[in-house]
Amino acid sequence: MPFCIRQMTILRTMLTVSVAALASCSLAFADTGVSSASQTADFQNDPQARELVRRVVANELKQEGLDNSHYMFKLRKITPKGSRVQQIVQTDQGSIARTLLLDDHSPSEEQKQAEEEKIQRLLSDPDEQKKRLKREKEDEGRAQIMIKALPNAFLYQTIGREANTVKLRFRPDPSYQPQSHEESVYTGMAGELWLNVAQDRLQKIDAHLFHDVDFGWGLLGRLYKGGGFMVQQEQVDGNHWDATAVKLDLTGKAMMFKSLVYKEEEYESDFRRLPDHVSLTQGVELLKKGAPEVAQKSGQ
Repeated sequence: MPFCIRQMTILRTMLTVSVAALASCSLAFADTGVSSASQTADFQNDPQARELVRRVVANELKQEGLDNSHYMFKLRKITPKGSRVQQIVQTDQGSIARTLLLDDHSPSEEQKQAEEEKIQRLLSDPDEQKKRLKREKEDEGRAQIMIKALPNAFLYQTIGREANTVKLRFRPDPSYQPQSHEESVYTGMAGELWLNVAQDRLQKIDAHLFHDVDFGWGLLGRLYKGGGFMVQQEQVDGNHWDATAVKLDLTGKAMMFKSLVYKEEEYESDFRRLPDHVSLTQGVELLKKGAPEVAQKSGQ
């Protein structure tokens, strides 16, 4: 695909989790009953930890809105079907990508030509560019719903601290009522959360489903217990944080017969800062140059 989501922040992963929920249910909210498996005997709810999460989430959303920087970086994606390495360039009209490796081998000439034709069709179709950018914004809006719900959807316990990193354990708040399909998956989710308290940023989240999450009493869909996700963010340049590692492992069913499988890993690396405004045409030219003169290595 020559066009992709603008950047792979925490929001990117939350979006994928919400897509899994939406795919398995189009009409009803999840069953909000909390399994006794989540009521661990050693869990001690800490209201101060919850307020810390609230503060960090507020800053995460604020920084997401303020950060309009563009970057070039490499994205490696691994799925059961194989691996792909892409060069990504972020532009004002969304991101543009070119495939560097497929299963650790260079793409064939036919594959390169097919990708080039897709890019050229995109460049020559302003309406399609607007549609893709609109979808990106809508996706980011759904992902923000997931992030905003974190302080209210879970109870938190502080379990460790090292330097500026605080580690929390979380489990569903049985009194919380999901306000959207996206949030419904939280009713069966527990895990651990790492916060950078010096900069008020989400550093890492590792979550799993401890019981099946039913949609429409299981008639419309279900996400199976045992699935989960992990996402790790790092400060890659100045005040810019980005998710450098993501792992997804979610399975379920939709409408009682359609299987849902989300199994993938994504890794971002080699960030290079671009000018604050990059057109789609300029983005394509940057991809052709490979290591453009206008890009600067992050941190330099």
